[in-house]
Amino acid sequence: MEAFHQPVTFTHARRIAGYNWPLYAAAGCGILVGVVVAFFPGTPLALRWIAGLGIAVAAWYACASFWAFHWMFDSSELLRGRWLGAEVTPPPQRWVQINTGLEETTVPLGEVFREAAGKMLDIYDLASMTEPAITRARQQRVGVPAVTAQSDALPVEDGWGDLVLVMLAAHEIRDARARERFFQELLRIVSPGGKVVLVEHLRDLAAALAFGPGMFHFLPRREWLRLGSFVGLEVERERRITPFVRVFVYRPIAAAKEKA
Repeated sequence: MEAFHQPVTFTHARRIAGYNWPLYAAAGCGILVGVVVAFFPGTPLALRWIAGLGIAVAAWYACASFWAFHWMFDSSELLRGRWLGAEVTPPPQRWVQINTGLEETTVPLGEVFREAAGKMLDIYDLASMTEPAITRARQQRVGVPAVTAQSDALPVEDGWGDLVLVMLAAHEIRDARARERFFQELLRIVSPGGKVVLVEHLRDLAAALAFGPGMFHFLPRREWLRLGSFVGLEVERERRITPFVRVFVYRPIAAAKEKA
């Protein structure tokens, strides 16, 4: 039988690297300067070692971050969304997907749950989400149909969503009190027996190895646990999709107690 080979693509990795091009340009300049210093005649040995270390660090993070983007978005199951079928049972009748309006923060829930009604919300806020990479991403983005929404006033009826998916968007809400209000909205719109699925990068060892100081743009696991507990959402289970993406499946605590 002829083996099936899935083609290797770098579409998303190239796009995300483009959003972060100043960091890659800085790494390239650092490598160039390091090479000049290391091989310049008369450079002291200690300085050569420092230059060599700088070259190694810059090259590592340039390559590691690109590879991590490829692993997450091009090679893994993340953006295909079929993994949600195992996380949300029975299949939802109504879903809400919340993202920042980018292809890399969007899952085709209409294909995964074909019989369900859905709402797509884009919570990008120009005033508060000032990270340069997301600003460039929004300028270059491929159109994703979504309703523009405020994170603290989601245009969804109370208890409407059997599935509320927050896809790589919550960490862009930089203020802790604003995140609390956002989670209060998630609790409001999820149905009593429904699930809130949060997909996030974490500030952890894997992020440190792949992104270096860039890991501080993400939030630690304890923050997502705190927010759930703060509003009344219990983590039912967790899983990883690659070492760089964590999935939290929450359910309303009141509903969990009634079920028990």
